[in-house]
Amino acid sequence: MALEPFALTRVESSRLARSLTSGSAGRLSAHLAGPDDDAALLSLQVTATVFSESFGNTPQLLRREYADLLPSMTHLVVLDKVAQAPVGALILQEGAAATLKTVVDLAAPPWSLMALPALGLSPEDRNAADLLVMAVDGAFRNRGIAQLLMYAGWVASVARGIDRWTAILDDGLLRGLDQLTGSAVVPIGSARSAPYLGSPGSTPITVRMNPAVDGDLLSRMQRVGRLAERTTTFCPRLEPDRVAFQSLALPVAA
Repeated sequence: MALEPFALTRVESSRLARSLTSGSAGRLSAHLAGPDDDAALLSLQVTATVFSESFGNTPQLLRREYADLLPSMTHLVVLDKVAQAPVGALILQEGAAATLKTVVDLAAPPWSLMALPALGLSPEDRNAADLLVMAVDGAFRNRGIAQLLMYAGWVASVARGIDRWTAILDDGLLRGLDQLTGSAVVPIGSARSAPYLGSPGSTPITVRMNPAVDGDLLSRMQRVGRLAERTTTFCPRLEPDRVAFQSLALPVAA
């Protein structure tokens, strides 16, 4: 029987996590997954747990919001070998700019904003990805999991030619992201904070991430990477991209 997105049992989740962490060194492992991989189910499950606790989102609501996007998702998920569980997830949507969830949702109330002109993107451009989800299990917050997820997402995006993210982020998460990136986060056009999917206040933003033109930001993320590699095993699909990212040279100032 196929496992249900956003609704794994504890037994199902532990079984998948145990399989994926088998043979990994250390306690934490970071996994890159496509929509049909087991790690994607774990990513969706930690999303369901965190969004239920933080925003009151039910699995039914999450499926209604995200079911059509499942095939276009790329998942970064952190597993804890001791807990045999997913402890954090970052989910990106890749596709034509006009199809990104932030762009679509901004066109509707409460924002009613045409995002593409503000972003400098054409409808068919594919150099942006949407940050759909950033979720860390409550028991594992303040342990560097959020920074690890951001780093892994950065690595995967740069490897795919993505030079910016769009997102509608809860304002509490937005502050942490802004600090991590050194103010690489900016609002989209005139959009301001408003209630969104259970969050009392979320802001539509874009995050730049072009290592060819932003040496300070590249240096920041490579520093996060050096710290992460001490404690985390990166899966075989992610490790080559991580090594390549850490090897990028800082751009020469004009």
